[in-house]
Amino acid sequence: MATSADNAAVTDHTSPMSSKRTEPNHPEPAPPGASHAPRAKVTASDVAKALGVSPATISNAFNRPDQLSVTLRTEIISRSRELGYFGPDPAARALRRRDEVREVAVVYHHGLEFALSDPISLDFLRGVSHELDRRALSLQLIPKLGRDLQLAAAFQTTADALIVHAEIGPNLVPEVVAARKPLVLVDTVVDGVPSIGIEDRDGADQAMAYALSKQPDRVLAVCFTLNGQQRRHAMATGRNVQPRSASVAVERRIGYVRAALKAGRALDTIDWIEVDDVRPESSAQALAALRAAVSPGSRIAIVAMTDRMALAALDEVRTWPGVTLAAAVGFDDIPAATAAGLTTLRQDAHRKGVLAVQALLDGLRPPPLDVELVVRDT
Repeated sequence: MATSADNAAVTDHTSPMSSKRTEPNHPEPAPPGASHAPRAKVTASDVAKALGVSPATISNAFNRPDQLSVTLRTEIISRSRELGYFGPDPAARALRRRDEVREVAVVYHHGLEFALSDPISLDFLRGVSHELDRRALSLQLIPKLGRDLQLAAAFQTTADALIVHAEIGPNLVPEVVAARKPLVLVDTVVDGVPSIGIEDRDGADQAMAYALSKQPDRVLAVCFTLNGQQRRHAMATGRNVQPRSASVAVERRIGYVRAALKAGRALDTIDWIEVDDVRPESSAQALAALRAAVSPGSRIAIVAMTDRMALAALDEVRTWPGVTLAAAVGFDDIPAATAAGLTTLRQDAHRKGVLAVQALLDGLRPPPLDVELVVRDT
């Protein structure tokens, strides 16, 4: 039941905390990469005092969102994250040491249907399951809820440790750094947090270099979607050695760009086609829109950030009259790529899953896994 303080907050929709806010009495989280001295656990009462609201209002924001206006709840959650508070701990076992872990949750970057049907996702989960079975541990699978990763909600799981297989943007870094459970990242990086990944940049470099070696007239680079800042960064990096990005999409785009520049290929002569990674086969529709602009007699090369994107794009280009396929290169080496004779980059997703559990529970810190160019018919 809502308290009088909550009811007052509910009715104040226009300026939820403007008249009550005081300066926080806790320091901001240290930036990624900085040393983190031991600090007291931030409580709901600490946050309430810092924000000038009642503890009941803080509790409602995390446990009974229907008791507050959307505006008020959003501001409370945002300010709480800044202070290092991510909601109530659901069980004391969340604070167990690694050797007391009984259940591991995988926080996944797509919905359940994708996770349980995509070949690379399944290989990764098989690797995780293999290692958990060996240790007699159980598994939770927490899918991405909507377009945004809700780490604060995921951290409320009753699992004792977390494998976060999702891109961590700058806004989520404080949540990861402040996590109270053992945690390992997969295919993303945050300074000071263990992670498992592959050599995405080098693999993409190999893919583009192979395609360009076939002397195509036109290159169709089928890529994951980027935001404006990511796109500018990836396209400007070129030969410059940069730290590994937190984004697979950025890493692979950098690899494509690097290989093109090394080969003397102007970037504006490449068609950069962005496709939602949730719908990889939509690459066919994206390429179909270019069909009228491709001259008969052209030699086309396709490089794509997944095999599923590459195979759909390949099917589309093969319907274009008068066009020769010079090369097609995917990424992953799923069974369908073998069947189609697709040249691709092989990654060991099963091994990545095994290593994620070992990093989480044994403290293993392996370097990024190598990828292998597998040359087939395309």
